[in-house]
Amino acid sequence: MMMPGFDRFRASHAGETRGEARFRSLGSVPGLVLSFLRLFDRTTRILIVACLSVTVVSLCVLIPQGPAPLMGDPDGASPAVAAADVRETPAASTKRAEAVPAPGKSPRTTSALDWRSPTGGLHIDLAKVKDLHLVVSLDHQRVYVMSGRRVVYTMVCSTGMDGSTPRGDYRIQNRGDDFFNEHENMGAKYWVSWANYGEYLFHTVPTDRSGRYIASEAEKLGRPASHGCVRLSVSDAQWLYRQLPEGTPVSIR
Repeated sequence: MMMPGFDRFRASHAGETRGEARFRSLGSVPGLVLSFLRLFDRTTRILIVACLSVTVVSLCVLIPQGPAPLMGDPDGASPAVAAADVRETPAASTKRAEAVPAPGKSPRTTSALDWRSPTGGLHIDLAKVKDLHLVVSLDHQRVYVMSGRRVVYTMVCSTGMDGSTPRGDYRIQNRGDDFFNEHENMGAKYWVSWANYGEYLFHTVPTDRSGRYIASEAEKLGRPASHGCVRLSVSDAQWLYRQLPEGTPVSIR
């Protein structure tokens, strides 16, 4: 004897349309749902469909779009903060590793340049540098302290305007504490001559008649500004004045 539920199931399917039968025969989820709903009368079907619709809509509203970190979750840090952390660490380590920039690097912006301090990091002991010589780059406004073919220190400089710094190979000559040029109405400190015994020099940024540094001229460090000499920061010029041996080769390129 068959169960009453099965009788209702068979009776309900006896009157189904040909399209419904084909749809149910495919074994799809909609077909199974349709078969399930035929177990109930029309009113019950409407209630079931209404409940399912409300449930689906509620889930769509309540479930967030994509994963979101929980409050207080350490792994849910802001992407901007995480990215900044990643950028900062390698940059700091690179700066320590490359305290001496290589030739050809783009000049640093002069707005943040301290013309009183060393422009290439801590000064080294020039007495310990083998095969010491200097290379002045007119294009990059840099003075490279070389050990053979290797750069061991880099300084920011200002060479002559309008190509007034002569190119060529020279050697360090005499030196002095300071000077003042009446024609130019400015002087400098810690000068070291590399051509014509006092005509072309390494020296500090300019000073006035009283020996005070002229800030407006000093802020030009890093671009051509002199009348042929090579201007350096106060600390860099003093370093060469004290340590650069007489006869050291100088190449102006």
